Amino acid sequence: MKRNWKYDSRSIICLLALLLIAAACQKKRGEDNSMPGMADDHAAMPHDSIAVYTCPMHPQIVRDKPGSCPICGMDLVKKEGVSTTTDTVSADLYMLLKPTYEYVLSGIKTVHPVRKTMTAAIEAPGYLAYDARKVQSISARFGGRIERLYVKYPYQPVRKGQRILDIYSPEIATAQQDLIFLLENDPGNTVLIENARRRLSLLGMTAEQIRSVEKSRKPNLSLPIFSPYDGLVFEKPMSVPSPNSAEDGMGAGASAVPATLPVGSGELSLREGMYLQKGQRLFSVQGLATVWAVLEFYPSDVSAVKIGQSVSIQIEPFDQPFFGKINYVEPQFGASGKNLRARVYLDNPGGKLKPGALLKATVQASGRSGLWIPKAAVLDLGRQKMVFLKKDGVFQSQKIGTGVGSGDWLEVRSGLTEADEIAADAQFLMDSESFVKSN
Repeated sequence: MKRNWKYDSRSIICLLALLLIAAACQKKRGEDNSMPGMADDHAAMPHDSIAVYTCPMHPQIVRDKPGSCPICGMDLVKKEGVSTTTDTVSADLYMLLKPTYEYVLSGIKTVHPVRKTMTAAIEAPGYLAYDARKVQSISARFGGRIERLYVKYPYQPVRKGQRILDIYSPEIATAQQDLIFLLENDPGNTVLIENARRRLSLLGMTAEQIRSVEKSRKPNLSLPIFSPYDGLVFEKPMSVPSPNSAEDGMGAGASAVPATLPVGSGELSLREGMYLQKGQRLFSVQGLATVWAVLEFYPSDVSAVKIGQSVSIQIEPFDQPFFGKINYVEPQFGASGKNLRARVYLDNPGGKLKPGALLKATVQASGRSGLWIPKAAVLDLGRQKMVFLKKDGVFQSQKIGTGVGSGDWLEVRSGLTEADEIAADAQFLMDSESFVKSN
């Protein structure tokens, strides 16, 4: 049968026309849905949202169930209302993508620096040392052999007039025989007799001993030596370590500071039977009536330290503080510790204050006018101090220069103004690893 191609062509053209009409209608319906009224209705519809859990210190950690932060171990906090759509990304999400050492998000309490005048209270560590002004030396006025030694060990206490050793000396024995010879053979020669007495006195004999020789007309072959002072006996001074050695560190490198602290262990070098030279130092006697409180001030506090300032000193193991004034400030910094030392002279009734004891002193300096912030707002990283400055709703780390402290307040010398707003608790915002690496 012969196919009618004329009618087939017409069918194809009609089919194409129908397809074009259907496409135009679909496009019209799309334009109607994009009208303003329709858009408002769509926006008013609630988006699907889910609850997510994030770390307060590391916002980049996001989980869909409770747990702990893999970085710091803190419990994850539930954060409601997070949209599942991709068209609700806000500036907060942008900030969460910032490095943690640059911006820290938090809603903690903030404070402003305050400009006022405050009485600065400077705290300084220290230790007790013997008073170098109370050290006296006992020397041999004549040579000879030690017949008897009554002082056996360092730190042995002696009293003024106490017998400390006996010496046999041919020189002093000869001087006694000269006096006896003059008394027996030329008693009228008062000049020579007086010179002989004076010679024995210069050699160390007391007036009572000289009278005993004149009365007995016999020389004392073993002459006793008496202590002319009260105190503790020692031979050699030593160096004691500074209280902030190997410290922070409140310091600070290790240092050894010379002090008049005698050796407290071992034995004396003098022995019975040893010979002494004329003028040789036998012992040193350290008085106990007063002691030194040696204070160490950091370089930032040096400008506020002056002679005559009142000091409150807390000494281990006493509960009650001791009070005094700064009596001397050394003219140079320590060779190793780089701290400035000052002395406070303390009375020591009964010897209850023991050299070597650690102490903490508080010096009341004059009023200082400046910019002050709470100490809790400052983060001490050792070589530098930082605060968290609030800008545009977030906290940013800020280096500052500080001065002296007064109670719970700290003086700010650089890095802040009165208009700045800082976190009241810096430790709360501290992420040690991030900030140490970045600063």
